[in-house]
Amino acid sequence: MLSDSEWAQVARDLLHGAGVVSRGDKGGSRWVAIRHADDHIHIAVVLVRQDTGRRFWPHRDYPKLRAAAREIEQQLGLTLTAAADGTAARAPVRGEVEKAARRGQVPARPELVRAVTAAAVTAHDVSSFEAALRSAGYLVEVRYGPSGDALGYKVARPGDRTAAGYPVYYSGSKLAVDLSMPRLQQRWAGVSGAAAASADVLAEARYGVDRGRRAVAGARNGRLDVDADEIAHATQDVLMAVCGFELAGRDLGAAADRFERAARIPDRRVGEPSGASTGLRWAARQLIRHRRVLRQDEVAAGVALAVALAALLQEIAAWQRERGRVHQAAAAEASGEAVRNWTSAWPPPTLSTPLSQLTGVDHAPGAREPRTRTGRERGSRQPRV
Repeated sequence: MLSDSEWAQVARDLLHGAGVVSRGDKGGSRWVAIRHADDHIHIAVVLVRQDTGRRFWPHRDYPKLRAAAREIEQQLGLTLTAAADGTAARAPVRGEVEKAARRGQVPARPELVRAVTAAAVTAHDVSSFEAALRSAGYLVEVRYGPSGDALGYKVARPGDRTAAGYPVYYSGSKLAVDLSMPRLQQRWAGVSGAAAASADVLAEARYGVDRGRRAVAGARNGRLDVDADEIAHATQDVLMAVCGFELAGRDLGAAADRFERAARIPDRRVGEPSGASTGLRWAARQLIRHRRVLRQDEVAAGVALAVALAALLQEIAAWQRERGRVHQAAAAEASGEAVRNWTSAWPPPTLSTPLSQLTGVDHAPGAREPRTRTGRERGSRQPRV
């Protein structure tokens, strides 16, 4: 709980940080702070200067306000809120929430984000993307230019209609920044062609996950010049691909949902593809064709992949934390915990072989460095990209 004097200083710091009323500006706007509760205040500002009587428009006041708020939170030891870095999910508006509540459904926007993300993982071009959405039961329309190039798309949930009976469409850019048509085409450019069948998909996917973990560790230590944020974004594809895997009645769906915040690249920046990120996307497209309950002979390989994935998520969480992205780091840690909980169903009590010998990775939480076997030890080769 803050005192009145502390709240007064908070109000002055916020207005100065947002560029609305600068300190020492005698002719600045008039403002008032009202405290009618223990835990917050309201600030009202007249956006007309006292000295000139002219109306003014603050420039980028919201991002500046968020930065000022975070500084105050650090100074006063308060809970650190998120930065205005463009990684927060687009929340459903009030009308969407109330409409979904009346129908006993979840709001359309989060459902469409998951559906479009899953379609983007399995697709390799616009036509396969459109086909994946249609096969999942969603309405989709792609907008083409005079040259025949795809310019954009919009998607709707079946049965979600306006009062006039028209489908309620959402464009990809309104669902998420990285789901716009240009961003999807950039994602597919590095992994062209349909995914080919492989006799050892789980082992090849584990190789790609291990490679991604080593790349993030190298970026943290300054040994590799790779875009770790792009690798985190590609890791979301792998989580979407394995969320259908089941073991002892559990699946990995919760891990993909929790990691979503950590996967978004800050400030709406376009990631820089690398061999590690491209390998992860290729592995995801291979895995998504095997979204089913793991066969008995696949359990060990599936757990090995999950252990490697948990190590990658731990490395991404450390990367985010070192850059002061506490919310992204928390999302990666929660996702890693969900993956570890999934693997806790293995080994069964009758199995005497240590898991580290089956997977080549130390399963103990907090292990210093997972050990990766060579291609000859795995009996698999590096997937061609």
